[in-house]
Parts: sequence; C-alpha cells; structure tokens
Amino acid sequence: MKKLLNRLVWIIDGLSYVTGGLAALCLVASSIIVTEGVITRKLFSISAVWQIEASVFLLIYACFLGAAYAQMHEHHLNVDLVITHLSPKWGKITVIIAAMVSCLICGVIAWYSWPMWWKAVVHHEHSDSLWGPPLWIPYLSLPLGMSILFFQYIVYIARKIVSLKQSKLQEQVTIHC
Repeated sequence: MKKLLNRLVWIIDGLSYVTGGLAALCLVASSIIVTEGVITRKLFSISAVWQIEASVFLLIYACFLGAAYAQMHEHHLNVDLVITHLSPKWGKITVIIAAMVSCLICGVIAWYSWPMWWKAVVHHEHSDSLWGPPLWIPYLSLPLGMSILFFQYIVYIARKIVSLKQSKLQEQVTIHC
C-alpha cells in the first residue's frame, strides 16, 4: 500500500513539474507573440488579429498550469499575520486547515469546469473574434490546472500532517530524555 501511495505522489509531483515547465513555455511564447505584434505594428503598420487573443490564452494557461508547481514548492502568496502569533504546533495545524479549504475549492472548481470544457468540445464553440479559435483550447486550462492543483494539495496536506506527527514525536522524545 505504501509503495502505491509513493507511486501516486511521484506521479502527481511529476505532473506538477511538467505543467510548471509548460507554464514557463507559455509565458515565453506569450512574450514573443506580444513583442512580435508590437514590432510589426510599429515597423510595418500591420496588425494581426490573432496575437492578443493567443497571448491571453497562453497567459491563462501559464496561471492555471503553473499553480500546482507553485504549490508543490510553496511559492504561493501566504498571509501569515495570524500564524506568526501562534505556537509552532498551532501554526502548522492552521496551515493544514487552510490547505484543506483550498483543496476543497480547487476540487469544486475542477468538478464544475470539466463539463464546461466538454460542452465547448461537443458544440464546437469558437471565439467571436476574427481569428475564431475553438474555445475548448483555453477552457481546458481551468479543469486541467485545478485538477492537478487539487491532487497537489492532497500531497501537500499529507506531507504537512507527516511533518506535524514527526515534530510531535520529536517533542515527546525531548521531554522524556
């Protein structure tokens, strides 16, 4: 059983690394597209209809796909005003509770966004712009990103609980010695 759990954690962490890399590529691609759009407008007075929409789609992907990677490395913004005034034990418990709430929110968003994405696929929905790309492409970022973030939160919570238990054991050993 422990081997299976370790394998699942390895898969979730691997997915987080892959989506983090994809998020970085999306940022680079968006930057290149915006730069190219500015240069062609200034130098050649040409404006392409796809540049703004493509760069927005890429930035959306960067945000949602990069979230699990950021969570895995604890790079999300934290407001720790309350936690700094708590004991270390209660600070860890508060972090675990906040992660559980965040996990629940990500799960709900993923649960309701998969049907939205599927509807866009089935009904062949397209953007109303002149370029008109299929909407399932940008819509996929939300359920995919939130699903991976949901699982990454589960791994994060499990790691924090193990850390809390280890600190309790360490505390008991220190008291008895």
